[in-house]
Amino acid sequence: MRWLALSLLLLSTQLVAQRAVRFHGGLGVAGGSYNFDSDLSGFEDNATAGLLQAEFEVTNKNGIGGGFRYEYFATESDDGLFRDPTNAFDQGTQARSGTFLAHATFLVSHHRFRMPVRVGLLINGLTLDEDIATNPETSYLSAGPFFEVEPEITLVRAGALEWSLYAQFGFGIAGTSIDVDGDFRDYDSTSAFGMIEAGTRLHVGPANFGVAFIGRYHSIDRSDIESGSFIYGYDSNFQGVLISAGFSF
Repeated sequence: MRWLALSLLLLSTQLVAQRAVRFHGGLGVAGGSYNFDSDLSGFEDNATAGLLQAEFEVTNKNGIGGGFRYEYFATESDDGLFRDPTNAFDQGTQARSGTFLAHATFLVSHHRFRMPVRVGLLINGLTLDEDIATNPETSYLSAGPFFEVEPEITLVRAGALEWSLYAQFGFGIAGTSIDVDGDFRDYDSTSAFGMIEAGTRLHVGPANFGVAFIGRYHSIDRSDIESGSFIYGYDSNFQGVLISAGFSF
């Protein structure tokens, strides 16, 4: 009986080892600028903005897994887009956006190189909120597939300490529905998204800390015509510096 119990214990230990998983989680904060360029002439501006990021990912021993990332940014509430500089009480248009990415992951790893490949669903919501009560609030809701790679190479490895450089490149396409307060019409369009990061990470045991350039890009086409009316398209982007901290084990 003792030998049987020992054999079962060894077998279970081997099975756990074969099914070993890698967990990663992190939080980030970025400061930068949000730029908005409408197809309607005269509506091009930028404003200071901040971004929050949260992510979680798990992969098994074979590098297969999944995860999610959520990002939220907003322009300054008292110094938004298209602000009239001659009006001290005009706070402009505030832009708020949330993006949720749910994905499957395939991890390519060899020696000092690793690269998660991610494929999944992107959901993005953007709201343009006018400071003046008489101006309507416009909301954009987009959903569609996305693809992303994140190559990382370790330059220095000394015990529990690692220093690496990484980059992230992603893109997505989506259908977009547009809602304007007070307008009975439903507008539809299409969007394209781009995601870029490039920076460095310091790994200390299971903890990691990073600094990187971050760019998030969104382009939307002019909407379909509804009852003789349409919504102009635009190109927008958030660019800034991301500071992140997380864990991997």
